[in-house]
Amino acid sequence: MKRLPLPLALLLLGVLLAPVAAASEAPLAEELDAPVVEWFHGEGEDAVLEALERRASAGEVRLLHWRLDADQTGSDFPNDDARLRADALGIAEGPAVAVNGQVLPDLQDDTIESALSEASYRRLIAFDGTLSLVEAEGEAAILIRGTVEPLENLSEHVIVLVTLTEDGAVDANGRSATHLVRDMRPEVAFARDVGNSSDVLWTMTPDHLEAAGVDVSTQSLGYHLSLIVVEHGVVLQTHTQPLPNPTSGMDRSTALTVLPLMGVVLVVLGLVLRGEMKTDEALPSIGAVPWTGEGKVRVIVQAGTAPCTVTGVEAEPPWKVAGRSMHREIEAGQVDVIEVRPSRGKEEPLRLRLSIEVEEHGGWVQTLDVEREDVASKRS
Repeated sequence: MKRLPLPLALLLLGVLLAPVAAASEAPLAEELDAPVVEWFHGEGEDAVLEALERRASAGEVRLLHWRLDADQTGSDFPNDDARLRADALGIAEGPAVAVNGQVLPDLQDDTIESALSEASYRRLIAFDGTLSLVEAEGEAAILIRGTVEPLENLSEHVIVLVTLTEDGAVDANGRSATHLVRDMRPEVAFARDVGNSSDVLWTMTPDHLEAAGVDVSTQSLGYHLSLIVVEHGVVLQTHTQPLPNPTSGMDRSTALTVLPLMGVVLVVLGLVLRGEMKTDEALPSIGAVPWTGEGKVRVIVQAGTAPCTVTGVEAEPPWKVAGRSMHREIEAGQVDVIEVRPSRGKEEPLRLRLSIEVEEHGGWVQTLDVEREDVASKRS
C-alpha cells in the first residue's frame, strides 16, 4: 500500500527531529540475525528454555520469549501480543517453540537442532534510516524513520513486525523472563513493488510503551528492537539492535538546548500519530475470491470509516485488464464487489492495482495478489 502525497506532518516532524538525532539515534542494523526462536511459555519444559537462553547468550539464535500464560499465572507480563502471535502460528497453548515461524512438533533437542540447521533467510527488503529514542519530561518514544525498499515484488501478506524485547524482565511477583517480548507492532504501509521505496515513520508512543510495562525514560540499556519480516507468520528476514542511549555523548550545554525541543517533538508526534491512526481506520480493505485462471476475477472492497471511490483497476504485466477506468462509490463500512477480466498472463501470478480515493484522506494505490483456486484448495 502506498500513499500518493507525502504527509506534510511527516516532513515537519523530520525537521523538528533533526537537532535531536545526533544525541539519541543510531543507524538501522543491516546485518541479518541468527535464526529466530520463539518460545511460547507454559507450564514445564524449563530445561528446554534454559538451553535456548544459553544459545541466545552465545549469539546462536535470536530468542523471543512470549509470555502466553501471564493472565493464568497472575503475572503482569504483557500477553496480548503473545496471543496474537500464537494465533497467527496456530498455537493454542504453551510450552511451544517456533523456528523462523515454523512451529515444531515437539521440544526434543534433535527436533530443535534440525530446525536450526535448516533455517535460512533471504533479504527481501532494504531498510535505510535511523532508530531514535526521544525523551522529554520523563516520557520517551521510540521512532524508526527512513525508507523501506522491496528488493523483489512482495505480496500484501508481507508484514514488518516491529518488536521490542527486554533482556531481563521481572514481573510484580519476582518471576523473570529473558528476552521477553514487551511490544509488537505490525507495519504494512509500505510499497510492495521492487525498487519502489517508501518513506516511513514507525513509532512506539509513551502511552503505548507504558501499557506494555516499558520504561526507557530512565534506562534504555537492556532493550533490543527487531524488524522482523514475515509472510503468513513465517519469518523471512530479521534485524536486531539495542536501543540507543539518549544521553550518550550529550554534554550539559547540548542537553539544555535539545531537551526543550524534545517536548515540542512529542507534541507534534502525538498529533501525527492520531492522524495516522484515523487514516488507517479510514482505509478500505480489499480481497479477491480465489480464481480459476480464466474468466472474471471478483474483487471485494470494504470501505473503512470513510467513504471511498474506486477509480481504476490495473494488472501488472504480463496481465492486462480491459476497461480499467471506473467510478465505484462505496459508503463507509459498506462492501462492494468489482468484477474484472484479466487476459494474456497465462500461468503467471496475477497482481492487481486498485486506485482508490478516500474521502478526506486523499488518493491511495493498493495492490492485491489474486490466489488461484487450486492453491487455495491445497492450503485448506
